[in-house]
Amino acid sequence: MHPKNFLAAISTSVRRPSPNQQYASVLNRQTQPSMSTMASVTAELFGESGQRYVIQRLLREREAARRRVYLATSGNQRFILKQVSQSDFEYYRDMYDNLRACPNIRISQDTVSKQSIFVFPYMSDDLLSLVRLDLPIAVIKRILHCTLRGLAALHDQNIVHTDLKADNVLVDRKGEGRAMVVNQVQLADIEDSSYVPHGCDIVGTQTGNMMWRSPEAHAQGRINKPSDMFSFGIVCVYAVLKRVIFAVGEEELGEGEEPLSIILERQISYFGDEAGINGLLEYLDNSPWCEVVKVIRNAFNETNP
Repeated sequence: MHPKNFLAAISTSVRRPSPNQQYASVLNRQTQPSMSTMASVTAELFGESGQRYVIQRLLREREAARRRVYLATSGNQRFILKQVSQSDFEYYRDMYDNLRACPNIRISQDTVSKQSIFVFPYMSDDLLSLVRLDLPIAVIKRILHCTLRGLAALHDQNIVHTDLKADNVLVDRKGEGRAMVVNQVQLADIEDSSYVPHGCDIVGTQTGNMMWRSPEAHAQGRINKPSDMFSFGIVCVYAVLKRVIFAVGEEELGEGEEPLSIILERQISYFGDEAGINGLLEYLDNSPWCEVVKVIRNAFNETNP
């Protein structure tokens, strides 16, 4: 049986944590308000610093996450403004304060507290787009090294990023090709991160983007720092090969086939061995997703390695 046949059933039968299970997830801290209850943003805002910001346009709206992202200016400088729910605002403001010592994490430089807005300096590029410029290997290594430093700073504070991907690695640079000078590299979208105390995991949710997330994140298993490291590894592969190895084109999908079934098959084919697959099954702890993993494993043979 093809793994896609299991996916629809799994979505309604995935194991949820029992009441006495240790559980940590920013997504379940408390009920969030709808977008309609969030404060509307005026064209002109003043930060706690007193700096004036003029909204230029709405860049992105994520209704499910109750977030809006704006491009703004102040004088001749550009800024990114992120509006979140009030509860998220308090949570991440405290998190930012604990991370300010690390230059490789994108931290808000100002806030508009009454409207739950964080203010960030605008950065010109991200790793996803920069790699297409055929960067020298020395530049790629520096960007990845800085990214890892940022991730290490998060993990030192028991923070799991949950959405590490190439377009969350922001780069400020000048010049092109071998003349390129990288001024700064920062790991962004900390607003998707969560404190995960020792002995706890994020469970019961698929975190991150499907093209970059780990197998256990696909399977709504226990997510922790190793899940971030898997995603960082995929970012490294992308930076060197210039290819998103888990991207699935529409032409690759059969009728009724989900991209996730192909992604899981590739993850196991590219990186799995017998010990690793058995370890994943044990880690998933009798989740319905174990059947998907077993079906994928059993379909491999000499003609389908």
